[in-house]
Amino acid sequence: MSPEFVVALALTLVAGLCQGTFGLGMRRFAPLAWEALWLIFSIVGMIVLPIATASLAVPDPLAAITAAPGDALAKCALFAFIWGVSSITFGLALNYLGVSLGYGIAVGLAAAVGSLIPLFQLADAWSRPATPWIVLGNAIMVAGVAIASWAGIARDGEMARSGKEVAGIQKGRLFWLGLAFCLFSAFGAAMLNVAFAAAQPIAEAAALQGAAPRNASLACWVAVFASGVIPNAGYALWLLVTKGTFRTYAVPGASKGYGWALFTAVLWFAALALYGQGAALMGELGTSLAWTMFLAISLIVSSAWGIGTGEWQGFRRPLRILLAGDAVLLLSWIVLGYANSL
Repeated sequence: MSPEFVVALALTLVAGLCQGTFGLGMRRFAPLAWEALWLIFSIVGMIVLPIATASLAVPDPLAAITAAPGDALAKCALFAFIWGVSSITFGLALNYLGVSLGYGIAVGLAAAVGSLIPLFQLADAWSRPATPWIVLGNAIMVAGVAIASWAGIARDGEMARSGKEVAGIQKGRLFWLGLAFCLFSAFGAAMLNVAFAAAQPIAEAAALQGAAPRNASLACWVAVFASGVIPNAGYALWLLVTKGTFRTYAVPGASKGYGWALFTAVLWFAALALYGQGAALMGELGTSLAWTMFLAISLIVSSAWGIGTGEWQGFRRPLRILLAGDAVLLLSWIVLGYANSL
């Protein structure tokens, strides 16, 4: 096992820890309105941090971006914009499908699609010994997500039977509308990784400037989020104007909301930056291998936070199902780690 291989796995692991944790800030942003939080999150996480980290790690990030072929930049911008729109529709999907089912469908499909599209864009994909293991690892990951979603649905059912209010699954037309939103959100979430893969010529140009290979990937995020921030920040601004919630920026106690907004943005971008570095060290198949590993670990971490904060207290059977799902997710990580070693 080479030192580079160990570093790549470690970076992906820490990235998953950050991704599984950043959502804590999404629950503690009061007294800010959600859109007030989201605007700060978008500006800091998608503009300030990508530019700052790339400027520290790459001699001239802008030159690296402009040196990339025009078609690569166009693909990166298109896929990133789709991701940005899907991050908005994801909330609508959860309203109609419930958190457990909606999140499970979205994350499972996003992992598989985001991993396999870059893989099969390689002309010799099936001639590589790692390919069958990558496909298997993705299938196991989707199975783990399905089991974890089952656990959430079972918990929601027990809560409903005990008389507690649960945002559950809608029926009829609203269910199908929610499913459509969810499928688009899953496809769009995967486009974040596809956009990052399309931006790899930027990393190559940054490496020619003398940037370390894993740090060169940081320049890619500047291009990705230059497009992805547009729908995110635009939607937040639209809500702030139409709802008149700009005033929440100045209410007593707003500083607490600012702190959590910054916490959320920093941890979220750190997750992606570390994922990108790990993927770079994994070589040409890095975006296919590391993406699923990254999401699998993030799901395990987020469920651990849920257990630690008491969300599963008193739900023995659903908790056992959740732990089984986490075990399957861990198995997918092991399979993909083996694929990375081939």
